[in-house]
Amino acid sequence: MNQRKLTSKFVPMRTCIACRTEKAKADLVRLVRTEDNDVRVDHSGRLEGRGAYLCRDMACWESGLKGSYITHALKIAITPENREELLKYGREVCEVKENGREDK
Repeated sequence: MNQRKLTSKFVPMRTCIACRTEKAKADLVRLVRTEDNDVRVDHSGRLEGRGAYLCRDMACWESGLKGSYITHALKIAITPENREELLKYGREVCEVKENGREDK
């Protein structure tokens, strides 16, 4: 009788820049520095550029974006307008999580 080795599927892990918690990549939101030195939310997780991850928790978004965590991780200065835009997106992501709907 053939015995197969049971192996679990590899799950990529990433660390939140704010709380330093390691989670599955799919459970975090990726922010990416683009070629034109802009910071964007990477919905697909596959955009080119330097990336940083945040939990779907508003406390992480606030500390990650208001402190120096994001500027250090992405090695770029973020404009106040871009910071507010990202915080607004973070509020939406966290609200979706609390309401039990998936972020797509």
